[in-house]
Amino acid sequence: MGATAGRSVARIERPVLPFETIRLEGEIDARSWTVHLTQDEASSGASIALGYKNAVVVMPEGSRLRIAINGESVVDTPISSSNDIKRMTASIRPGLLRAGQNIIRMEAFQRHRTDCTIEATYELWTDVDSASTKLIFAEGATKTLRGLDDLPAVGVDNTGVTTIRVVAPKIYRPEIRDRLLRLVQLVALRGRYAHPVIQVVESDPGPSPIGTIKVAMGLASELRGLVAGVPDAATIQPLTMMMQEPVSLGSTLVVSGPTWQDLDTAIGIVGARGINAAQVERGVIDTASWQWPEVPTAFGAHSFRFADLGVPTQEFSGRRLKTGFSINLPSDFYATEYGETVLHLDAAYTSAVRPGSHVNVFVNGMISTQMTITSQGDIVRRHNIRVPLKNFKSGLNQITIEAVLLTDADERCAPGETLSEANRFVLFDTTALEFPTYGRIGRLPDLAVLSAGRFPDEDLPTTVVLARPDPLNYSAAGTLLARMARSAGAPVRAQFSNAASADDESVLFIGAVDQIPAGLLNRVKVSEHLRMIWPSTPTAGDRSGPQMVSTEFSLPAAQASPDHTATASTDEVRKRWSETFQRRGVLQQTIGTVQDWMEKTFSLSVSSLSLEERTDVPYEPPQRASLLVAQSRTEASGVWTLVTARTDKALADETARLANPMIWSQVAGRAIALEPREMKLQVEPIKDYRFVQTLPPSLTNLRLVAANWMSANILPYAVLMLACCTFLGVATSLLLNRLGRRS
Repeated sequence: MGATAGRSVARIERPVLPFETIRLEGEIDARSWTVHLTQDEASSGASIALGYKNAVVVMPEGSRLRIAINGESVVDTPISSSNDIKRMTASIRPGLLRAGQNIIRMEAFQRHRTDCTIEATYELWTDVDSASTKLIFAEGATKTLRGLDDLPAVGVDNTGVTTIRVVAPKIYRPEIRDRLLRLVQLVALRGRYAHPVIQVVESDPGPSPIGTIKVAMGLASELRGLVAGVPDAATIQPLTMMMQEPVSLGSTLVVSGPTWQDLDTAIGIVGARGINAAQVERGVIDTASWQWPEVPTAFGAHSFRFADLGVPTQEFSGRRLKTGFSINLPSDFYATEYGETVLHLDAAYTSAVRPGSHVNVFVNGMISTQMTITSQGDIVRRHNIRVPLKNFKSGLNQITIEAVLLTDADERCAPGETLSEANRFVLFDTTALEFPTYGRIGRLPDLAVLSAGRFPDEDLPTTVVLARPDPLNYSAAGTLLARMARSAGAPVRAQFSNAASADDESVLFIGAVDQIPAGLLNRVKVSEHLRMIWPSTPTAGDRSGPQMVSTEFSLPAAQASPDHTATASTDEVRKRWSETFQRRGVLQQTIGTVQDWMEKTFSLSVSSLSLEERTDVPYEPPQRASLLVAQSRTEASGVWTLVTARTDKALADETARLANPMIWSQVAGRAIALEPREMKLQVEPIKDYRFVQTLPPSLTNLRLVAANWMSANILPYAVLMLACCTFLGVATSLLLNRLGRRS
């Protein structure tokens, strides 16, 4: 490897936010992540620019925004910009930045202008703008990527994306396709990018924009006419080399050689250093580039201290303290119906905190449990709060601890009360979350396995099929595989083919909806109506389809109904609703009331009390959906997975959006639909599935798996218990008749 130094043509400004916007909410909130710098950047003088906007109710006198780099404060400013984005710059002490990983922590302390209620704390927010928040290096500084170890220093653009732009000749050839899709995974892994997006092009597009690394890949004889500056050494030996672009701040990674075998050797150099092996071995997910510290995995019985999860001891003087962390669970996690984890709470609160205050525990945005404070002033040591595993899932899980504090002073809310700095509550970092030993078994289908970066059977490579060998489909496939590789910490094991065969056990098909082979939608249990619905209802961002929108979806509900006019009075609407309920008989109303009571009291639904076999009906995504991922099991031990969108361009764009770590962590179920411009997925749950053994057989794991299954299937469990009791009674009776003595 080598490097050619080039003089920068402009001042280096590097965006540092891992997302387009970071919102800090409530009275106290914080985010931490890492930014990698080259040796040249770290040794040059630097400052940090900040741009933010806040809610109008945030009190400037009592609210502050702070930024720390490597543990040292560099920004501490009042939050005072409710009208427009406020921009400011602060210098960074020489020597504070270092080559390689730098930890950035951003904190907001916010107080309401006038309101002391708990509800008012939800109105507090500060948005930090990525386009205005960046590191600015001194004039004359250079950004030279000296080798592969500097790949993380490519950085991000103003949306938090790192683009891997691959320039490759004649990409329609299988020899290029297979190597290209492996190389982009290795580059994403070596770069540790939070949001890698792949762009495949057949000609050099020119200088790379910020947050982009150009990768020139191919045989030396073909590459030299495609990319300027390819060294002569590539014609005689495998070459993996970083080159500085002469007229921009971008860099080009050249991966080449005289033969296909030499090209394979050059690609292997990119992944030669056991990428993320240390994290994988100790069960840590590499989330540093968007969430620090790295997230640990709970494989079974294990206790995690808050200090190790990045939650420090916090003294709090406000009304609602909120803090959170993440825990990863393996792809074969199976304990959502019976298990529970225990939060060992270490905290204290003053006598000012009234009984009725409470500590809430949220898991993935859903409230899981609550501890009510019943005394005034106390120190809580190892208080056990049981948290059901119901809302946990395979992959990353966000746990939030929220202390809601009620006081007489807040109820009076005298002038200046929101500025009070008298601490009321403290959460100690000795608090721990303890996981039990839980059941582990795989399910087919289950997209959570895909989000963990794996395919169902790791011993059998999955066949990846691209609908067309064009740059857009390569880009979509590369982005998906790079995202999977980042989640798994290793390249995915796959084989690539031009078409799917009936003999393939597992297939991943990537293509636009009009490129899907006949029968594939039925095979993954998706409605065939998708072929007609999607082309006629393009998303707002898709201009390639018809621009006319059906009036069926644009008319108001009142106009769409022939029986009711838009001028219906309130009394008429109330009467119509009353008649609807009256049409339900007394028996139906009684059954509905009993069902609601059983769900609230015992968490029992009608489906859990059914003996009928559960089947998946064809899934029909929302009409506004811009991307669909669906999966179904085969008769053998594999699954077929489909990734599709309206057009091939939409497929590349929306797959890039799916690769956002905040969206990717939501992937689960048997099908997902991504809505345009939304940060959440619609997840279709799994009903019809088959178990797949993932661990060596053991009675302990079998018992835990059976306990979870029976908890989800109450009636079969009751029938089984009744049969066992009947058998025991009959056997006991027969035994007593033969051996017993009549009295």
